[in-house]
Amino acid sequence: MDRFAGLAALDRGQAAELVGWKFQSMPHRKVLAMRGISHERWDGRDGTPGAANLIRTALAASDDYEALATMARGTDGIYRFGPAMSSVVLAACRPERFTVADSRALKTLRRLGRIPAGPAGFRLGDWLPYLSACRILAGQCGLSLRQVDRALWIGASDPHLSG
Repeated sequence: MDRFAGLAALDRGQAAELVGWKFQSMPHRKVLAMRGISHERWDGRDGTPGAANLIRTALAASDDYEALATMARGTDGIYRFGPAMSSVVLAACRPERFTVADSRALKTLRRLGRIPAGPAGFRLGDWLPYLSACRILAGQCGLSLRQVDRALWIGASDPHLSG
């Protein structure tokens, strides 16, 4: 994913590559996310911004919540992206600022008491506490955000963590 770092926009092929990376072991989710960047939805229509414009807007956002929400919002965002896929775009293009929103990593942060308890799935409202906790851990451990979210993902399987 290093080759995406610093990009201000993605072409459809690059977006498809990131969808493939995120959902490589979940073909049904990949198919749904690919619908969000289909030819019909890429450029927009009838005054509605397409996926290309939403990605460009998200990558230019100075607000962390708006960066994710621009792509992940149900009716106004990219069809079938949600927080997980939207965060992949952000993490790939802005790795120093963002990481991947992952429900397993979220579970570990909750079990560690780093963020409040909540439902198992990753929601937009989880983004800022999740991102803040990951940034704090990255700073404390001298790791990249991506290294932290990978470690948290693995931590979800640890039977010794309470919760």
